[in-house]
Amino acid sequence: MAGNTITDRLDWKLTFIIGLGFFTTGITWSLYNSYVPIFLRDIINNDPYWFALIGAWINTFIGIVMILDNIAAITLQPWIGAKSDNTWTRFGRRMPYIMLGIPIAAFFFAFIPVLKDLIILLLIITIFNIAMAIYRAPVVALMPDLIPSKFRSRANGVINFMGGIGAVYAFLVGSFLYEWYGAFYAFITTSIIMIISLIVLIIYIKEPEKPVDIEERVGILEAFREVIMDEDKSGIFMLFAIMLWFFGYFIIETWFTTYGVLVLNVNEAVASRSLTGFALMFILFAIPAGFIASKIGRRKTIIFGLIGLTIILAIIAPLRDLLLITVLLTIGGIFWALININSIVIVWEIGGEAKLGAYTGLYYFFSALAAIVGPVVAGGIFDIFGHWTMFWISVIFMILALLSMTKVKRGEGEAR
Repeated sequence: MAGNTITDRLDWKLTFIIGLGFFTTGITWSLYNSYVPIFLRDIINNDPYWFALIGAWINTFIGIVMILDNIAAITLQPWIGAKSDNTWTRFGRRMPYIMLGIPIAAFFFAFIPVLKDLIILLLIITIFNIAMAIYRAPVVALMPDLIPSKFRSRANGVINFMGGIGAVYAFLVGSFLYEWYGAFYAFITTSIIMIISLIVLIIYIKEPEKPVDIEERVGILEAFREVIMDEDKSGIFMLFAIMLWFFGYFIIETWFTTYGVLVLNVNEAVASRSLTGFALMFILFAIPAGFIASKIGRRKTIIFGLIGLTIILAIIAPLRDLLLITVLLTIGGIFWALININSIVIVWEIGGEAKLGAYTGLYYFFSALAAIVGPVVAGGIFDIFGHWTMFWISVIFMILALLSMTKVKRGEGEAR
């Protein structure tokens, strides 16, 4: 297989095509997270048996179901990412997993809104989560396989931009389809888009035959051990920094609506919409964040982003004016782009070319661990001190992430 040619300039067309894989995750998870809790609640409330059994714990039950994707991210995704490093077929290393995961996920995703039996729905949701885990790490590792090191920050900006476009499509077009025609149409059109994206990937992506010394390839446990035992602790400090800033991020993402109701005294819809500017700025600055890193370096870009976001959150913490908080959060989205776009690129650089899948898995393990543990830890703190502490807790985690990031000495590669 000749493969896509790797050149001395960023192939924008190829990068956007690779981004279609991440686009499918953006559009899918946005619809899933928005509507699956509603489906579960309706089934339980309308079924006397399930209502009697778990009605008193309905929010806890829904919460457990909704972290299945994060459980898959700390179990299946790291293993599959490492396994894809050691795979070679006539379709390539990553594409076999993408070609398997996307069709299965698309097929079962379409059935989620029409099922009214709780057990069957839970089975379908579980299969869907497994299918998404099959291709998530390989589809992300596909980009550094095809894009030279010095262009990866910019390319990762494109990838995340594509994911953001998928989320915007889900929130706008998906919501209108849901309102006008029903949930099934919102979900089935997304499944069709996933299949179309896969077809484009199959047609245009030809993975290069990169002979990798089998002694250099490692499994996920070996990669983790390698990071811990390395005399240069840049790898473990980088992963801890990622976990810490995602702690801070997921606390706000999970609890902001509740914070708005209990602390700011606004309704749920108004509070939820206040995060739109943050998400939009992340999308708009995803590509510029990559360009900035290519000029001043990835580590400096992340550190600047952490300092800026920490200051923004510290200013917000004592405020009770929603409009001012919304404006500041919108600015914060710019700094979040500087942080998030360049982090996985450093992880790849530390791991090396032969271990891109394994180190992608490590990245998702630490970020998903934060998604599971962070909101729970914050909830416990809220029970003791109150919800007013939310932004202060996030500030503390961002400061810890900044301190950890200052210990990272490698990861630039050819970024500059």
